[in-house]
Order: sequence, then C-alpha cells, then structure tokens
Amino acid sequence: MLEKKSTRVRKEEIIQAALEVVGEKGVRAFTISAIAASAGMSEANIYRHFSGKDEIFAALADYIGSGVMGEAAEIAGGSRKPLEKLETIFFSHINLIAEHPGIPRFVFSDDVHLGHRNVADKLAARIGNYIETITGVIAAGIAEGELRPGLSPRETALTLLGMLQINALRWTISNASFDMQPEAEKLWQNFLNLVR
Repeated sequence: MLEKKSTRVRKEEIIQAALEVVGEKGVRAFTISAIAASAGMSEANIYRHFSGKDEIFAALADYIGSGVMGEAAEIAGGSRKPLEKLETIFFSHINLIAEHPGIPRFVFSDDVHLGHRNVADKLAARIGNYIETITGVIAAGIAEGELRPGLSPRETALTLLGMLQINALRWTISNASFDMQPEAEKLWQNFLNLVR
C-alpha cells in the first residue's frame, strides 16, 4: 500500500504543477483541471488543499517571492564580498527563471496584475524587499571600495533588476528560443564595467 503524502507535500506538488501550466501555456490556461492534469491528481484532490484558483495564485506568489527574494536575502546576509554577492544573486535569479519559465509569465501577466489585486500587491511588496536587499549590497560595495564612489545604490539596484527583467522578458516572449546564460554573462560583464 502506498504511503499517503502529507498536506505540505501535496500543496508543493500542486504549486509546481500550476507553475508548469503557466510556463507552458500562460496564465490564461490556469484552470483547476489543467493543474490537476499536470499534477497527476483529481480536481477533488486539488480542492482538498486549496479553496480555488485565487488561493493557488496567492500560493504561487509566495513561492516565487520566497524562491527569488528569499534566496537573495540569504546570499546578502552571507560573508562574501559585495560584488560576489551581487553576481551570485544575479545568476541564481537567471537560473531560477530558466528552470521555471512560469515565473516570468506569472509575474509579467496583466491577468495577475489586474485580475488579482491581492496577489499583485504581494508580488509588489516582495519586489520592494528585493530592491532593498540589493540596494544594501551595493551600498556595502561602495563603502568597501569594490564599487565606484558616486553610484546611487538604489538606482544601481534597479539597473541590475532591469537587466534581469529584459533578459527574462525577451526569453519568455521568444518562447525560450535562446540560452539565457550567455546573454546574462554579457550583461553582467557590462554591468561590472559600469560600476567598478
């Protein structure tokens, strides 16, 4: 007899399935039946763990927030030099997007921004925290002499995030037709030329 999975494990499977649906077909394809098919479970099982689409949307926003922003905060709190921290944050974000195409499709979706205000607000708060985390690392880099004096930490953080966003947006629009890693490496090298 198969062991019954815990609620936490089932919820994680449902969130991963939802992210796969969004990654393959976009937010408009986000239905309970599509998620159930992707997760290999019944719709009734989905409803045992989530009250409906809105609750899954909120769980997806939490998952993305903790995956991207939580990792950045952990890296920022580490003992490495600021420039190494920025590089690690930048490339871990690129790798997460490459592994989960549903992340940029979800975050950039008007269906989310306009149709689920609470989820959009949650994403906006997480992005605000992300900006503050990166701003702090950049300020430390300036103070330690790794980054040139006169840089504005917050605007430099927004520049770094803009590099991530344009790379993710181009990749998403092109249906993952190019490898993001080489593009990200070129952007990173250019960023270093600008800030050192």
